[in-house]
Amino acid sequence: MPFITKKGKDFDDFKIICTAVYNGTYRTEEIKLLILKLSYSMNNFRLSTNSDLEKVNGLFKESLDKIIKAKPTIRHLNDGRQLDIVTGKAVNIRWTNCIYEIIKDSGEILWASTLSEAAEILGVDFRTVGRHLEQEDLYLNGHYGEINGHKVRRVPVFYP
Repeated sequence: MPFITKKGKDFDDFKIICTAVYNGTYRTEEIKLLILKLSYSMNNFRLSTNSDLEKVNGLFKESLDKIIKAKPTIRHLNDGRQLDIVTGKAVNIRWTNCIYEIIKDSGEILWASTLSEAAEILGVDFRTVGRHLEQEDLYLNGHYGEINGHKVRRVPVFYP
């Protein structure tokens, strides 16, 4: 059922903002400013009792279309990593976009929230783990990397 209140409009705007953040379009200065303007028109700012209603009276359709149709700047890999479309380098590396599944040779399954934590469990340097997990075809075929007799793979945390 569709929302028929001002909260419904807020929810629609929230979805637009979330999509823009997911696609990385916020990394463009113009889009970032439009997203901020859109966020200022939500919640209490949308109420008729707000004295600043004229200043933040929402965005015109063309501005919303700019946000919605903005080209993504981030490519999402199947393993949860994100790459800059232009440079091909990893972005948001400090964010938790994936966790690490480690299957020991005994069959025990362990989970690590960071690359460093996975490396510690495996008894190797974090760069070693990273190198073993760089092969994108591992994830397309559902395979694991192997390090010291243990199976390792990235598991995405957020996936559309």
